Amino acid sequence: MLGTHDTESARCSDHDVNFVQSVANILASAIESHGHERELVRQRAELVALDNINQVVQEITDAVIDQSTRDEIETTVCERLASADSYSFAWIGDVDAATETVNLRTEAGVKGYLDDITITVDPDDERSKGPTGRAFRTGEVQTLHELSTDGRYDPWRSAAKEYGFRSSAAIPIVHESTTYGVLNVYAERPKAFEGHERDVIVQLGEIIGHAIAAVERKRALLSDEVVELQFQIENVFESLDIDVPETDPIRLEQTVPIADDDYIFFGRTTPEDIDTLETMVKAIPFYESVTFRDNGDETMFELQVSEPPVLSTIASLGGSVPEAVIEDGDYRLTVHLSPSVNVREVIDKMHEVYPDANLLKRRQRSIRDHGKPTVPELLTDLTPRQRSALETAFHTGFFEWPRDTSGEEVAALLDVAPPTFHQHLRKAERKVFESVYSSTTSA
Repeated sequence: MLGTHDTESARCSDHDVNFVQSVANILASAIESHGHERELVRQRAELVALDNINQVVQEITDAVIDQSTRDEIETTVCERLASADSYSFAWIGDVDAATETVNLRTEAGVKGYLDDITITVDPDDERSKGPTGRAFRTGEVQTLHELSTDGRYDPWRSAAKEYGFRSSAAIPIVHESTTYGVLNVYAERPKAFEGHERDVIVQLGEIIGHAIAAVERKRALLSDEVVELQFQIENVFESLDIDVPETDPIRLEQTVPIADDDYIFFGRTTPEDIDTLETMVKAIPFYESVTFRDNGDETMFELQVSEPPVLSTIASLGGSVPEAVIEDGDYRLTVHLSPSVNVREVIDKMHEVYPDANLLKRRQRSIRDHGKPTVPELLTDLTPRQRSALETAFHTGFFEWPRDTSGEEVAALLDVAPPTFHQHLRKAERKVFESVYSSTTSA
């Protein structure tokens, strides 16, 4: 409001009123114009930042495909982000389960910021209230729009001010149900991670998680050396509160991933234990269904499971379960993992799901020790869906004569249309035969 004031009463002429009104209109127009210009500047800055992050995400997506190790993937991501115009610092951390503290895996952009910083995932510790700790605990992206005023950043505010950081984002690196770590990105502008820019950067967690899972699986396939873990859970039916009679051995001999975090266990038992397996399916939350095939004195079965906590962790690390058996009420499980992965993740998850589980053995050995060949290198050329189609078809008797299962039945197990199953199977067969015959020719 524009006005003039005096202690003496006076009458304003129409000319004076018009003059003041004109000045007020000019000032209001100038203020509005200035505000509009500032809004345009802000919008331009947002568009530039959004274009920048879109380009960076595409570059990262292209780059991680060419990396062969987890370390290379993580280093590439941090370096690309830190070199972008929109951001000044990026780092990736994972959790030490024993201490509940966050460990630095790699960083790029600045040096020294994390030297004297401690971050935990303990909900009772104030050092877990920041975006990184919350991202680990919730599995969701966390952002802070102004580090200088947000109370949750109190333990690290002075360090952030020294380096000029104004806002940050913590993005969980996730594939299926496994969290590999958290990616942290910092900007020197406030409110950097809002709207579309936030939506784009969220994608990075899934991109990185998928890339890490792929290289871990490939490394496990090609390695002759494994870390072998052997667990035993005594009286497993009692621990699961399942009332079943004594059983003959129930053997789970092969695991095939079918979609996202769903798997099929292929196994065998005796006809007398069909009721036991059906009871287990009803009692165990992640057991979905079971089907049986008669094989003379034995019964073959396919057990479908969804989001099994232990198996999901093993699979995310590129591991396998070469042997699992329930016998005399006890559950014995053998796990193979690459020597390069964090074995503690599997041990901790096993004890979390089965508190009475005992780790009977932990050793590193060659998987050729008992004359068992390694998975042929040719299988690494198959996509996950092609390999699932091939393995499921094999273990369900699709290649027997006469066939034990039809293409429609295998497709139903994989939750795909029959033409899709046959497409994946044909492509897998072509790659396998191509590899075999090209090797024979060159020999």
